[in-house]
Amino acid sequence: MPDQVADDILCAKGLTVLEDKLGPVQTFRFLALISRQSFDYQQWRERHFAGLTVGEIVERAASLFR
Repeated sequence: MPDQVADDILCAKGLTVLEDKLGPVQTFRFLALISRQSFDYQQWRERHFAGLTVGEIVERAASLFR
């Protein structure tokens, strides 16, 4: 499993990925959209990870870095 990174480094990496994939304008729009919406972590988790074991989630996440 990848090492934990500090919050500021994680944010910087996340912004870099978004900007690489979306460009700066669309990244800004995306961040503005999600900041205006309420976020229910439990609902999000159930929608994206229902039925998966922790090991399966870790494996999927690790595969993104290979």
